[in-house]
Amino acid sequence: MTPIRLLSLTTAGLLLASSAQAAEISTRSERLWLPASASHLRPFLQMAADMALQDENCKEILYARLNEYRTIYEEPTFTILCQKDPKSTFNRVIKITEVDPEYFDKIRASEDALNTNSTLSPEIEALRQQLAAPQSSAPASPANPVQEAPQSVNPQQTNPQGTTTPPAANH
Repeated sequence: MTPIRLLSLTTAGLLLASSAQAAEISTRSERLWLPASASHLRPFLQMAADMALQDENCKEILYARLNEYRTIYEEPTFTILCQKDPKSTFNRVIKITEVDPEYFDKIRASEDALNTNSTLSPEIEALRQQLAAPQSSAPASPANPVQEAPQSVNPQQTNPQGTTTPPAANH
């Protein structure tokens, strides 16, 4: 067999294998079920399904879903139905912390960030109001000097040379 023929057969075999794997992945994703309210957990369900497939007894995943009871009372948990052989199946229950041990740390970090944003909110709102207000009510700064209103002329005032102007005569 020539090297070119061998290379072309190898390439064809790899293409067929990769298309078969892509079909298997799309079939598995169709077997993953989550309620709409838990759609944010889809990546974790996919990781749990991949973890179940690593078990040598799990030849195929028939379905994977969110275990709602355990999710409510414990932590997000997935139930995966694996097929061992054509005549037997078994359930694999996988907690989200098995898939992502840092899950709760990430939740706490996002809650802390949310709390930080809520404490900054009044300060941010005050800054927004200053930006929206006319410049005359803004405090003086080198970038934003306050312009003084022109003063009315009063005959009793001192003129620039320091002399006073006499009052107007009454006739």
